[in-house]
Amino acid sequence: MVDPFKITDFNRDDATLQEFWMFCVAVAGKKATMIAGKIDEFLSAKAPGELPFDYLRRLVAEGKLDEAMKAVRLGKYDLLGKSWPFIVSADAPDLRRAEASELQDIHGVGFKTSRFFVLHSRHDARVAVIDTHVLKYLKSRRHRVPKTIPVGKEYLRLEKLMLKYARAAGMTMADFDLAIWKHYASKGEHALPAASAE
Repeated sequence: MVDPFKITDFNRDDATLQEFWMFCVAVAGKKATMIAGKIDEFLSAKAPGELPFDYLRRLVAEGKLDEAMKAVRLGKYDLLGKSWPFIVSADAPDLRRAEASELQDIHGVGFKTSRFFVLHSRHDARVAVIDTHVLKYLKSRRHRVPKTIPVGKEYLRLEKLMLKYARAAGMTMADFDLAIWKHYASKGEHALPAASAE
């Protein structure tokens, strides 16, 4: 099961990487602990030794994907009914090598979801997840930020800034992001990393 409290893992095997990608596509806009449990329940019906993607392929081939998702009350049926069959198709990007931009070509996968997956599954990730805690951080550094999570060129502008800050702090982007999140989640009890984007 995906552990929402220990999301970064650079050593996932094929089964856990596939499950993590399914989680990433399903979790946007939902509570992480709830979706982790629902994905776990959804995959509990797979055969012993069957990989998550093999199980998805079987459900798609048998026309039972929608029924299986509804049995665990997963939600987002239209989105997942389009994206999950694609992620197990021959045309799907390689999870271990695909750029975030390639993952964004999948229905329902945007800037944030693609980068969340890459950031938390690859040690050498050169991406940043722009979320509310990141917007607060950048605003505190006197950068112009939007009120909501951006897309397109604005997302890429903020991502570039965050990568500079992480480099300046001598941290991986995943560790830097976690340190910022902890700072705001603890109402300042955890110190922000020392970094400058100059």
